[in-house]
Amino acid sequence: MKVKSKALEINLADYHVDVAIDEKYTTLQEVLSKYYGLMEGLNTLLKELCHPYKNWRFIVSETRKYSLEYFHLIKNHPKGPDAAGLLSDIFFNAIESDIEFDVKIDAVDNLLLLLQKIVKDSDPDLDKFLPIINSAFLRILDLSDELFGLFTRSYYQINRLAENFLNHAPKSDGVFNSVNPLVTRLLHFTYRYWLSEKDPQSWFQKEVSEIDPQNSYEEFFKNISHQRLENWNHQLGRIENTQNLKPDEVLTSLLKFPGFHQIAAEYRRIPLALLKKGGKNGHAGILSLFFCFT
Repeated sequence: MKVKSKALEINLADYHVDVAIDEKYTTLQEVLSKYYGLMEGLNTLLKELCHPYKNWRFIVSETRKYSLEYFHLIKNHPKGPDAAGLLSDIFFNAIESDIEFDVKIDAVDNLLLLLQKIVKDSDPDLDKFLPIINSAFLRILDLSDELFGLFTRSYYQINRLAENFLNHAPKSDGVFNSVNPLVTRLLHFTYRYWLSEKDPQSWFQKEVSEIDPQNSYEEFFKNISHQRLENWNHQLGRIENTQNLKPDEVLTSLLKFPGFHQIAAEYRRIPLALLKKGGKNGHAGILSLFFCFT
């Protein structure tokens, strides 16, 4: 399969750089060397990676392909875990580079997809990939708040990845040492984010007081109120300080807490709930629209 990067051709023409593939990518070439139809495209990707003027959009897109479409080839090779580690490194390098925001988001999504693929499709070989998975968890955990926030908001949610990890990983010592802190940071980060916004119930009741001064709207906001968020933070602290739980039990407890997308879904639910519930003096439609557009 022939793959060309126009950016690579332009870079080579404009800057006359002789691009040599870094030796660290030899493992990727070795793992896929039996599949001649893939090698030209892989080498094009690797040359782009080693070019001083990288086209990260092309790199992220192509790395996704080798991560997902050809993982079945990677997992069956003795050096498959090393190859998977190199692919995850490429995504991390993109995430940490000064590139277009949408490409950075794609790199986050594709890294999470790769980790999901490893966890769910490695089957009996998962043990061999655990060091790569744990290393990736730790790298995500150590990212700045700005970059970590991209993972928090990704459609391919960390808590969903953690749940799959819980269902597939062995319950041996040390297996959950990186995923538990990662999920804990995800939850604390999520609740801090929503706590930094105005309390939705008090804000809404104040804003609509002239339209419908008699009604109480507590039932609509109870799952996203600041009080509920503070309570979840408090419960998280208690779990973190509990000594008698096994690591897999800790993760099971953490996964019961709502993540970013679950809270966002509650916000999206409110306008329809206001409309269905109705309101005194026939103001339900007005209140629903008000919440949507303010």
